[in-house]
Amino acid sequence: MTKAVVVWGRVARIGLALLVQAACLAPVAARAVPEAQAPDTAAFADNADSVAVVIGNSRYKQTVPVDYAHHDAEAMRSYLVQRLGYRDANVFVLKDATLNEFNQVFGTERNPQSGRLWRSVRQGRSNVFVYYSGHGVPDLASRQPFLLPEDGNPNQGESGYALETLYRNLDLVKRKIGSERQLVVMVDACFTGETGRKGESLLAVSAPGFAPAKPKAESGIVRLVATSGATPANWDEANRLGLLTSRFLMGVSGLADARDQQGDGDGRVTWAELKGYLRREVEEAARRASGREQVPEIDDAPIVLKAALPVDAVAKGVATVRDEAAWRRAEQRGTREAFESYVGTCGEVCAYRPQAMDRLLAGRQRDAAAVDQENWAKYGTKRQYQAYLETCTDTCAYRGLAEGYLGGSDPNGDPRVKTCDALAAGTDDPDRPSGVAGVKYGRIEAASAIEACRGASAAYPALRRLAYQLGRAYDRADRSKEAVTAYDRAARAGSTAAMNNLATLYENGQGVKRSQVEAFRLYRQAGEAGNVVALANAARMLEYGNGIPKNEADAVALYKRAVDGGDVASISKLVPHYATGAYGFPKDLHQGFDLFRKAAEKGDPVAMATMATLIDNGFSRYFPGVSAADLVLRALKRGEIGAASVSATDTAAQKLKPETIRTVQRAIKQADFYPGALDGRFNPVFVRALDQYAKANEAE
Repeated sequence: MTKAVVVWGRVARIGLALLVQAACLAPVAARAVPEAQAPDTAAFADNADSVAVVIGNSRYKQTVPVDYAHHDAEAMRSYLVQRLGYRDANVFVLKDATLNEFNQVFGTERNPQSGRLWRSVRQGRSNVFVYYSGHGVPDLASRQPFLLPEDGNPNQGESGYALETLYRNLDLVKRKIGSERQLVVMVDACFTGETGRKGESLLAVSAPGFAPAKPKAESGIVRLVATSGATPANWDEANRLGLLTSRFLMGVSGLADARDQQGDGDGRVTWAELKGYLRREVEEAARRASGREQVPEIDDAPIVLKAALPVDAVAKGVATVRDEAAWRRAEQRGTREAFESYVGTCGEVCAYRPQAMDRLLAGRQRDAAAVDQENWAKYGTKRQYQAYLETCTDTCAYRGLAEGYLGGSDPNGDPRVKTCDALAAGTDDPDRPSGVAGVKYGRIEAASAIEACRGASAAYPALRRLAYQLGRAYDRADRSKEAVTAYDRAARAGSTAAMNNLATLYENGQGVKRSQVEAFRLYRQAGEAGNVVALANAARMLEYGNGIPKNEADAVALYKRAVDGGDVASISKLVPHYATGAYGFPKDLHQGFDLFRKAAEKGDPVAMATMATLIDNGFSRYFPGVSAADLVLRALKRGEIGAASVSATDTAAQKLKPETIRTVQRAIKQADFYPGALDGRFNPVFVRALDQYAKANEAE
């Protein structure tokens, strides 16, 4: 690992819907959106005052259950809170709701403003998201559809809650929140009297092909309906959810925006993209699973949702879809690079790995000789014989010639060299052989690595990486003087990784007399040679005037170069300038905070911890669909640097909220790392637990 000095700089102080889902649903006529109306994202930027009702009716006193209704409700609650930014207290979750509870939350036909929802929304500040999963039933005489409460009789429609009453009451709620806010109705149930199981009916009297009357369309309410006409709705058995709910959650996670789903791939899910995705996916999945038609009906709407990580309920399903799409792309390209890319990026779900490996092996056997010839032409003409040998596989026609030029056999075959590489190779050292994985600095077993690398480096003094690896082993053992000697030998031979680590020892005065000037010289030398971490370290010294004249303009220029070179940690250093408009940056907080998001997505724990504090200090609108506690836990999974970044928030200008800390304490407690109280503070026991949890979960 190339050592980076972590410094916490000052961060500038800037700091829907009604879903009704069950076995089947009532039809709705789609309404067109005027062409001049642009997609509205502002209404979804802040859901602090938005209100949701989530109902999952699974068990019934007088009829068969709805298998996955509770799962549906929990999945939707997670989406609202974790991805859309609804406050947990503003999401009213009802399971197996009675008729009385329907009346209490939505109001009655005679008194529509008596409901809890009406009383809770705030004018001009609330979006509304109401979700229902359970049975829907028809009244055969009036042809009116009803939602069936837990205590309702499916053969007596009047014992249910009329869908028309619901829409009428919600129309008043929509008028209260105003035209700038959204109320979306999504219905994932049918009112045909069928349960969704083939041949099974809720009704005592058979009513095949029954189509209920459509409730009146209320103005300003956007509705999604699972099915139309007289066809039942279906379940997604794999995800244990209703089919429409499953595909909705998968679509808003970004699948609806994907180019292979007719999206534009811009990271935003427009309502048109979601509508097209749901119609295609629900219809195809229903036909494949049950042989029956299910075509959802969805209103048009000027809504855009930012694609977010999938909630747990559909995470595996989304990963499976993306895996299949990645495999299709690899097959279409048919190149070695395509199959290597698939294997390298397929993640936890990698269903086609065996096929990809078969293609790779076959391809390598066909063109190994050609590749070997290319490598020799590339490296042999430059007399880079060791570089050529490091590219060798089973086919290596010029091995003898290269070894002859080097004056002996391939040192990489020496057991001492192999052991040193296995125990101490740097994960980001450009000198590391391609077949060596590398070891993170904190995972080096110092005693074993010193013994192996000392012998290997003595046997092959011309291989600078062995001296660098010996330096890492000494460094890990806190034998700083010996580390300086080994790093210096490798640095003089041109190792940029050794230059950077030697500079760190000079900067801190470890094993050598402290010299900030020499540290800066080495950082710059390594940086100019292509080491982006060293470039960022040089920028940091300029930014803070650490032993050298302070020059923030030059520091910013170096940070930009480090980012362009791929240094993730430098991304966040550019954020404050978007707040002030300094150094030619546009004054744009959205653009600046997007850098935090970009750095966090690339794995920077400092960016994750900083985002968490910003969310907890009034800037959640810049990070919709992101939870502060989730970010903290993600930072901790990055290991020791993540733990240090999280702990530093306790002394930063912007601190984490006690409820965020309690959520993290609870998660670490459940993982058996924290035995203390859920007090929402960075108490000493909790800080120690953070370190232990981070080390145990450090990503390899």
